[in-house]
Amino acid sequence: MAAERKKNREELLQATEKELDKIVAATSIKARPLKGEDNIGVRVGKVINKFHVEKHFKIEIEETSFSYQTNQSKIDAEALLDALYIIDTSLDEETLSATDTVKAD
Repeated sequence: MAAERKKNREELLQATEKELDKIVAATSIKARPLKGEDNIGVRVGKVINKFHVEKHFKIEIEETSFSYQTNQSKIDAEALLDALYIIDTSLDEETLSATDTVKAD
């Protein structure tokens, strides 16, 4: 499960970066560049909302430019949780201990 989560996160990050790179390029072209914080923000928002990994990026939008970088500390922090599972039960400790809860089928 941890390996699957890692792979999924990496794929989402790569897909997001690919789309964000297109926006960076659109703000840098000579003929009719993408400009305006609102216009750039709308395009960035569409990408961020599509892939749901916004917490892993530091984004800077200005009137005539857009830049981003990955937030490696957030990526690393999430990776630590990949193998962590939370098992919730409505039973009290006397009825079913934590150990027995994990062992239960």
